[in-house]
Amino acid sequence: MLNTIGWVTFYWDWKHITVWQGNFSHFNESSTYLMGWLRDYLWLNSSQLINGYNQFGMNSLSVWAWIFLFRHLVWATGFMFLISWRTYWQELIEILAWAHERIPLANLIRWRDKLVALSIVQARLVG
Repeated sequence: MLNTIGWVTFYWDWKHITVWQGNFSHFNESSTYLMGWLRDYLWLNSSQLINGYNQFGMNSLSVWAWIFLFRHLVWATGFMFLISWRTYWQELIEILAWAHERIPLANLIRWRDKLVALSIVQARLVG
């Protein structure tokens, strides 16, 4: 749910930024693949912040870039906690094991131990 809210929020934000700029074809083309999100959305909005500070001070757009980066940080942190909760992975593994045991070919392969999700520390080592 948190991830869906994050994607919808950023999709809406990006679409309205493009509508205000009047460049509809750019959004329609770039929003359909991941590199479009990374290059055309994240970098486009972050570059105002990165390039906004110079020897003459800052431009007025960099304030909005800070807000953009803060919202992205909130979303990314929420997504990180969403996928790192052990119960989420444990439930996923148990659902897969339950489905595996219901398949007729499952009698060929049996697990000796109960499947358990990795702890957060183990998952970080693997990742």
